[in-house]
Amino acid sequence: MQAWMSGFNAYYRIAAWSMLLVLACVIQAEELPRMPSGPDGPGRFGAYYTTLRYEEAWDASWRIGPHADVVVRFDTGSHKFVFWRGTSYIPCWVTGTGIWYTNAFVERSGKDSPNTQGCCEPMSDKQCRYSHVRIIENTDARAVIHWRYAPVDVGYNHPFTDPNTGWSDWVDEYYYLYPDAVGVRSITVHTSAPDKWMEWHEAIVLNQPGTMPEDNIELAAVSLANLKGEDQTFTWTPQGPPPFSTPPENATILKINIKAAQSPFAIIPSSPEANGLVVTPFRGHGKGSCFNFWDHWPVSTDASDGRLAESARRPSHSSLVHMAHQRDDLWNFHSKDRNRRTKIMLHGMTHLDVAALVPLAKSWENAAPLTVDSAGYNTECYDPAERAYHVTRTQNETAMPLILRLLADEGHPLLNPAFVIQNWGGHGVVLQRDGHQVERGSAFRFGHRHTQTSTDLIVWLDIESTAATTLIFRPEE
Repeated sequence: MQAWMSGFNAYYRIAAWSMLLVLACVIQAEELPRMPSGPDGPGRFGAYYTTLRYEEAWDASWRIGPHADVVVRFDTGSHKFVFWRGTSYIPCWVTGTGIWYTNAFVERSGKDSPNTQGCCEPMSDKQCRYSHVRIIENTDARAVIHWRYAPVDVGYNHPFTDPNTGWSDWVDEYYYLYPDAVGVRSITVHTSAPDKWMEWHEAIVLNQPGTMPEDNIELAAVSLANLKGEDQTFTWTPQGPPPFSTPPENATILKINIKAAQSPFAIIPSSPEANGLVVTPFRGHGKGSCFNFWDHWPVSTDASDGRLAESARRPSHSSLVHMAHQRDDLWNFHSKDRNRRTKIMLHGMTHLDVAALVPLAKSWENAAPLTVDSAGYNTECYDPAERAYHVTRTQNETAMPLILRLLADEGHPLLNPAFVIQNWGGHGVVLQRDGHQVERGSAFRFGHRHTQTSTDLIVWLDIESTAATTLIFRPEE
């Protein structure tokens, strides 16, 4: 009898798997649409307005013009950074093979405000009523994108409305992006309830229609490292994520291991005095998967929140981990005042192992000190919110050379620095590095930013050094 039951159960297991395979073939045969990210392959670095087409009926419902979306392209690879209506403009890194990833957004709890419910987040803004994107700066050296949104619930209700002003929560995020596919996410929350629960980061992989999370994410999904170079990788199982019980201390470097040549990473400033897990897993798993996955977002236009995916038919998303979840002491504010809070993070795409990102993290958090050895210029600062050194030209009569000395060492490495030289004027620039002229090209890029009061020079350099470096910028005749 027992042997008969065993055979009976095995038969039904095989039958169930056969049905799943048939369903997968049916889904593939339907040629499901793919979330769009623009032309394939590398392209000239920069930000581009466009309108990304998804599926005829879905596209037809939008009341938009020809410049509805923004795509940042890179000449160093086929990856992109995309602001698309189908994600409510939540920005995503996209691989050349169409795997999407986002570091998410600011989320508020609907329970904390009397007029809201569920999750208050841009993910609920299915029509992009309050989510908008625009290109602020676009040169050969960097692109700057501004994403502004209001966290709302699925009924488009705003939390924490100030009875005196009528203003509710709004968020300004600025993305400073460089040719090496590394950038800074600068997040500012405007709120009347700054002490209520607020989430700043969630690592989310977006699954194309017809794909399961396992088609896009390695089971060894998350790698962490700290500034000492200690690292660890965590593997998901049919029971979901493992306990993150013994990660490297103060591990502020996160890499998501997806099935592509380049994978996304995120880095937050370290807080040596803090205790506790910087990165924590999103518990649980979805139907037939080691990973969570929900299909109420992206693309879905119905008022839904937290809908579990029953199959791979729809686009879906898989939440993996949080950084500094509910712990501001693990991710310090970059600035704050009565009704405003700002945090910054480094993010991008990489082919490196997580420990190999330590020099990049140090170059951002412990930037090489800069001195100016030229009359007519003032050093302002290194701004980690832009990943750039700022220098101001103070004499307008004649264009003078700018001599910069960067005191790099092992603790303060120099890695692909950017420079903003305010009031430089419309001149081009000739570069010397340690006495050798550097030709303009992939390793030396510049452009001009025009403001109401000045014309500024933006420079990006492909440099990796732990030794003192001298740069001379000469105005081009």
